[in-house]
Amino acid sequence: MISTRRNLILGAGAGLALAGCDNPSRPGARDVLAAGQPAALLIWALARDRLLGWPRKPGADALRALAPGAAALPQLGALTTGGAPSSLEALAALHPRLILDYGDVGDEHQALADRLKGRLGVEWRLIDGALTRTPQAIRQAGALLGVPGAAEALAGRATAILADWSARRDGPSFYYARGGDGLETAFHGALATEVLEGAGWTNVAVGARDIGRVSREQVVAWNPHTLVTLDARFARAIQHDPVWRRRPDGATRPLLLIPDSPFGWIDRPPSVNRLLGCAWLADPEGSILGLAELTRALYGMSATETARPRWIA
Repeated sequence: MISTRRNLILGAGAGLALAGCDNPSRPGARDVLAAGQPAALLIWALARDRLLGWPRKPGADALRALAPGAAALPQLGALTTGGAPSSLEALAALHPRLILDYGDVGDEHQALADRLKGRLGVEWRLIDGALTRTPQAIRQAGALLGVPGAAEALAGRATAILADWSARRDGPSFYYARGGDGLETAFHGALATEVLEGAGWTNVAVGARDIGRVSREQVVAWNPHTLVTLDARFARAIQHDPVWRRRPDGATRPLLLIPDSPFGWIDRPPSVNRLLGCAWLADPEGSILGLAELTRALYGMSATETARPRWIA
């Protein structure tokens, strides 16, 4: 079953390389606002010629990994999350035809969408950002953005990736270290660790919800098998630190550095970028070509050397 789906994933690559490019660029066509950074990545993957700007502009390294035109887009701020608060007056002056939001669809978020829609007088569409509903979200966005062909190709690939990802149940216990000191983490059940937990990895951080600060003593007491981080600074800092790396039985605790450029593979932001983390977890020893093709489908460019998660001794 898994090998069959893997062939489907790789076979879809050639068509997916055109995702976001099957709608010809039209002067003045930029008319869609992203309410937050997750929505911006969804729009970028499907119809980047319509994105008016970034809620939070990516850094220089990230921009170099994105298709041409990313750096020219302005930073507009966010209407929901994923950037500094935006000015409604400034956004209205851009005359958007559509505002797309991608994330939580609970009552609170729907009420916020309704209020802002009323103030801006622009159609606002809120799409469910649940990881397992990524294919449906891609198709819904594709219909709204007028690119159903690109959306169907990417949604089909997402379906195959998620099927293999959810079938994995052999992951280790882990602690997710965020930030330069590694003491910010996502607790069990948080959105930020959904990619890992959904593949059978066990998050040792319990006792709170979402994101929070902890102590090194608490991490030691949780005794995770593996440390996971997206922060190369932290990985370098603790490479030979016995408090972080030494397990009670004397063994060295594995350290996994997951790519975070142009966007994180499991987090930051919680958008279609998480498909890369799911694809790798579904087949950690699989073809680098598949990851490169997926990178191009999502971002418009493939890096000269496609990043992969790296185990640090």
